[in-house]
Amino acid sequence: MSSLSRTMPRSGRIVLLGGLVADGSGGDPFLGDVLVTEERIDAVLPVRERPAGGYDAEIIDCTDHVVAPGFVDIHTHSDLSLLAYPGNESRITQGVTTEVVGNCGMSPAPGTADTAGLARVISTIDVTPDLEWAWDDLAGWLQTLEGTPTATHVAAQVGHGSARFAAAGTSIAPLDADQLAVLEHELEDAFAAGAVGVSVGLMYAPGESASAAELEAVARIVAAHDGLLSAHLRDYATDTLIGSIDEMAVAAGAGGARLQISHLRGVGGGDGFPAVLAHLEQLREGQDIAADAYPYIHGHTTLLQLLPSALRAAGPDAAVEACTSDPAAIAAALARSGYEPAEIILMKAARTPEVVGKDLTDAPGDPWRWLVDLLVANRGLVDVALESGLWSDVDLALSTPWISIASDGTALARTHRASAAHPRSWGAFSAGFQRMRQLGTPLGEIVRRLSTAPAARAGIRSGLVPGHRADVVVLDPLTFDSPATFQDPAQPSTGLDHVLVSGTAVLDSGQLTGARPGTLLRKAPQ
Repeated sequence: MSSLSRTMPRSGRIVLLGGLVADGSGGDPFLGDVLVTEERIDAVLPVRERPAGGYDAEIIDCTDHVVAPGFVDIHTHSDLSLLAYPGNESRITQGVTTEVVGNCGMSPAPGTADTAGLARVISTIDVTPDLEWAWDDLAGWLQTLEGTPTATHVAAQVGHGSARFAAAGTSIAPLDADQLAVLEHELEDAFAAGAVGVSVGLMYAPGESASAAELEAVARIVAAHDGLLSAHLRDYATDTLIGSIDEMAVAAGAGGARLQISHLRGVGGGDGFPAVLAHLEQLREGQDIAADAYPYIHGHTTLLQLLPSALRAAGPDAAVEACTSDPAAIAAALARSGYEPAEIILMKAARTPEVVGKDLTDAPGDPWRWLVDLLVANRGLVDVALESGLWSDVDLALSTPWISIASDGTALARTHRASAAHPRSWGAFSAGFQRMRQLGTPLGEIVRRLSTAPAARAGIRSGLVPGHRADVVVLDPLTFDSPATFQDPAQPSTGLDHVLVSGTAVLDSGQLTGARPGTLLRKAPQ
């Protein structure tokens, strides 16, 4: 393929010539040309409609390559890391051109004057601890995102847990009327500032303490603004997953909100995941429900998730106190989590960085007591990757039309050292693309589920359609894949030639250009 010039021609036009155009509709790809003028797609023409005299434009030969809409990652945790790594290497190099942040009930706003307290509440998504927060409310955070030139677009949800912290701190008690009013006010302000939705994280403090009435109140506000309600469920264990889904389906249904189930997967094995999907199919007959998933069997979360709900709901400070007062009991609770030592990889432990990247087989002595000591040493802020799923369940999710690919990952650069990266941060979309190809999913459908389907859930325009932003990827369908591993995660995808963001090349013949044409995508007030 010829190289895309980094200097725009005088005409301001680029033509992606003769590629297999998968426009994001889900239909069969066709040989054609995609014309880009400045920041927008100007035309999409089948080869038979190509002008006889050719084009007065910069020509990019896309023979034997797929031309597709830029990928939209509806579930990421780049809330802070995008500010630290605005070049967003980990996302560009797998074809992602838009990220949706503020997931799992956690966003770096709103909060109170207790910024340090909010930082601890969302610590599991903060992999750039040296970044200074230059805002004190959600509007200020969005302004910071908007004012930071980035390589990719970003849209933001507001985290219910963060809004609950603003209303009631880390209290585990039901919200009283005044506290609920504060929570609702924060959510209304978030939509007024341009948030595209609200996320809940029912396995993370303080969102874990939300009652059914509170969740319904959240859903009503989301519905009033035609936003998206994203949910990290209360429990992903395969044998109890249906109950966790029903909790959110009832709340969303009562409030009239569109529901997005985040990183749908079964944890703990068993043969119940097909029944879970069948149950969701039934729910979908009467509700607007969809989901996203990543193509890996390892999750990544805070170590506190392995503790009993009553303890983790109180937050990291209470967990550290319990670890200090009765370490044997906490070690026993961790041992009962159902994981083998080789299935737990330490991903973040800022005060003991020497352990990051190790699994529990490296523990000096009892591995569970070692984890207790690490929790105390790191003030409860330890992240782990857990081998907790089945490839058969992953493949079933990837074969389901209403489940989109999402990374649950983070904007990173290869220079990142503060934590270990999950391979999904660098390769969820390329790995998902290739795995779906192997499962026999048609190419047009794969592209839809990586681009326009998640975009539509978040209310973002996507697709190779005249007038849309020229967010475009050019890839080799035979070699587009991810070599990222836990041992070496910071590896760009193979088989990706070009990435345009708003018509500007951020990846040119596989090389980063350093351009930062990304923008904040705000939701228009209803």
